Amino acid sequence: MATPFQHLFDDPVYLDLKNSLFSYLLRRRLLQRVLKELPEGPALDLGSGISPVVPVGRHTVYSDVSASAMRLLRAVKPGGDYVALSATALPFRDGSLELAVCSEVLEHIPEDERVLREIHRVLRPRGRLVLTVPLHPYYYSFDDAYVGHLRRYRREELSALLARIGFTDITTRKVAGVLEKAATYATVRLFAFFGQRESQGMSRGLWWVTPYRILNYIWSYIAGWEGRVSPWALTTIILVDSRRP
Repeated sequence: MATPFQHLFDDPVYLDLKNSLFSYLLRRRLLQRVLKELPEGPALDLGSGISPVVPVGRHTVYSDVSASAMRLLRAVKPGGDYVALSATALPFRDGSLELAVCSEVLEHIPEDERVLREIHRVLRPRGRLVLTVPLHPYYYSFDDAYVGHLRRYRREELSALLARIGFTDITTRKVAGVLEKAATYATVRLFAFFGQRESQGMSRGLWWVTPYRILNYIWSYIAGWEGRVSPWALTTIILVDSRRP
């Protein structure tokens, strides 16, 4: 599904700024800690866009519905395989992958159950699915709609869906809380106010680029800490780890 940011995939400066964003840094840091505990093997970074979370060294296939995103990612991050695909019809053999990572993707896709069934099909026995999704429908607001979120999940319902498809050993953990939501809402509001056209052709020499990176790096740790200590009712993003039996 296209997003309001689709045309920016051809802008290398946008790539740099997006991949310095605090929410991406926070998710990638947590996901890569989880992945270090898993065995090596063919891995799929589903819907990676220009912001992958799985290291190249895991024999990784990066994928997205956008061919432009895959061309740009291949240019700046060589070493993996890059495929433009539909998440509802994965072009892989049954039982061919050891790991599938789906980070901030399911909420954009109308047929999310079909995506999960496809992932289950292509995973090997004992293969792992690790995903992150936004939590709690009551948080749904302008920023969700603007970036193309169709839903926010309920933890119990998502776990039940995974179990119904056939996943086992389902665990969930907190990723972020209200600080993430507040900062994301403010960022998207600013982006919408100033207009997407202002983001194209940006110069790397702009004075605010370095402070932007530093502030996002610091905020990613603050928001991550707050997310870990928040009660479940205030959690805004969760990580779900499950296995194909």
